Amino acid sequence: MKEAIIKEIVEKVFQNAERECSKDSKHALSNLIAESISLSPRTIERLYDKYLEGKESIGIQNEHTINELCKYLNYDSYAAYVKQNNKTKTDVKKLKVFAVVSLIVVVGLILGLSEKNKETLCMTWKGDHFEKVACSVNYKEKVVPLDEVRLHNLKKIDVDLTTDFFDETTRQPLIWYYKSGNKIEFYTAPGLHPVNGKTLKAITEHIVDKYVPVHTYEASSFTE
Repeated sequence: MKEAIIKEIVEKVFQNAERECSKDSKHALSNLIAESISLSPRTIERLYDKYLEGKESIGIQNEHTINELCKYLNYDSYAAYVKQNNKTKTDVKKLKVFAVVSLIVVVGLILGLSEKNKETLCMTWKGDHFEKVACSVNYKEKVVPLDEVRLHNLKKIDVDLTTDFFDETTRQPLIWYYKSGNKIEFYTAPGLHPVNGKTLKAITEHIVDKYVPVHTYEASSFTE
């Protein structure tokens, strides 16, 4: 018999007794246990001393004593206890392995679906902004690969002299433009024109002075 298993059995016996006994002293618990099996309270107390208090002077336990303790735990014998608990531990180990494998599979599926969704999503220009669309569907508008940065940052806007064209601290441009003939368009981010693919240019003081109206034709834009 393995000492580690015997210690485990003794610990479980006294744990069970503590749930049933109104007192938690070694003497009271040993008396309660002795009432259910063929061992004397003194023998049970010696088991307590050795396996719960670590008194090494107590000798090796005989097979009858350990079998009786197992009966208190509702096992037929020490052998039955070992067999059942080894099976339980094996089942728990298998369950843990199964849980880990299942988690890996689920995460893999989620990542796979996420990548698949990324591959099948595109975007198209809708007048003044991009919108997400399915790549597999045919559209009259030009469809391009999904770019989350351009999707969220590039907008076509109307401007006037109240628009912030430059950063107050760095004086870096905050607006970009595209000019074709006398027509000019303003955008909120650099990059390529969403329709013709031409490079957008950073705003300059000259462009602001020449192409941005002094005021709108709303009454609120005029001073009284």
